[in-house]
Amino acid sequence: MDVVLWSQSAAVLGSAFLAVYGLLPLARRTGFVDRPNHRKLHGSPVPLIGGVVVFVGLVTAMFVSGVWDERAWLVFLCAASVLTALGVADDMYDLSARWRFVLQGLVVAVAGLVSGLYIQNLGLLLGDSQLLMGLGFGLVFTVVCALASINAYNMIDGIDGLAGSVTIITLFAITLLCSLSGATDTALMAGLPCLALLVYLLFNLELPFFRGMKIFLGDGGSTFLGFLVLWLLVIGSQNDGSFRPITAVWLVGLPMVDMLTVFARRAFAGKSPFSADRIHIHHLLMKRGLTPRKALMVLAPFHATLVCVGLFGELLHWSEAALTVGAICVGIGYASVNVLLSLGAREEEGHVSARG
Repeated sequence: MDVVLWSQSAAVLGSAFLAVYGLLPLARRTGFVDRPNHRKLHGSPVPLIGGVVVFVGLVTAMFVSGVWDERAWLVFLCAASVLTALGVADDMYDLSARWRFVLQGLVVAVAGLVSGLYIQNLGLLLGDSQLLMGLGFGLVFTVVCALASINAYNMIDGIDGLAGSVTIITLFAITLLCSLSGATDTALMAGLPCLALLVYLLFNLELPFFRGMKIFLGDGGSTFLGFLVLWLLVIGSQNDGSFRPITAVWLVGLPMVDMLTVFARRAFAGKSPFSADRIHIHHLLMKRGLTPRKALMVLAPFHATLVCVGLFGELLHWSEAALTVGAICVGIGYASVNVLLSLGAREEEGHVSARG
C-alpha cells in the first residue's frame, strides 16, 4: 500500500471516528434514537447515527481520492444526500411507505438523467446477442433496481452487524474487480467506504473498547448503503466494463434473494409486500434457537459464498447463461429453505403451546 493510499485510508477512518464521537451525545440529547418495543431485541434506546457516520466516510473518500469533481460522483453525492435525509426523516416521523417509495424513485430517476448513468445492457441473457435497452426503459429499469437495492438493505438490517457485514463483502468484491480492470476511481470509491463501515461495526457490535456506545444504521443508513451499492454496480457493469451485469446479481446475493423471497411469500399470502412480519431469514434462524450473533455467523459467510461465485465466475469467464441459471437455482433453493424454516418454527411453537 503506497503512502497516498495510507493517507486516504487514515482520513476516512479518522472522519468516521470523529463523526461517531461527535454525534453520539447529540443523538442522545435530541432523542434521535431507536426505542425498544415488542418487535425489537435491544433493551435501551440506541442512537441512529450509523448511516451518517458511513456517509461522512464516503464524502471524505470522495475528496481524498479526487473523484469529487467527476460528474457521476457529484450527482451521486447530491442524490445520496437527499435519500439519506429521507431515510432519517423516516426514522424520525415514520413516513408512509408509498410516499417514501415515490420520492426515492424520483430522486434516482433525476440522478440517472443528469448523470447519464443507467442500466443499458443486460448482457448475453438471451443467447449470443446483447440485451440492450434505450433511455426510457433503461432508466425505468434502473429505478426499479435502485428501489429494490435500497429496500433489500433496509430489510436485511434486522440484527447487529448483518447489513454492515454484507455491504463490506460486496464492496470488497467490487473493489477487486474494478482494480483488476483498471477502473481505479471506482475501486477507491468501493474500497474506502469499507473503512467507515468497519468503524460502524466496532460500535454496532459493541466490540471490546466500544461497549456502551452502540449505534444503529437506521433507515437513513440502510438507504444510503443500498443506493451506494447500486451506483457502484451500475458504474462497474455499464460504464467501466469491470464485470458483467449477471455478476452484479451475485454480488448482492443475500439482501436481494431474501427480499424477493419475503415479497413472494407475502404476495402468496395476500399481504402487502411491505407488511410487517418475521419471515426474514435472520428472524427464522433465531426462532430455531440461534442467537443474533450466531445468526450473523451463518449469514455473513453465506453471502460471502454467493459473492465468491460471482467473483470467480467473472474472473474465470463462466458463461452468462450458467451464472443466470445458477442464480435462479439459488433463489428457488433459498425460498425453499425459508419456507421449511418457517414450518419448523411453527411446529416448535405448537409443541411449546401444547406443553404449556
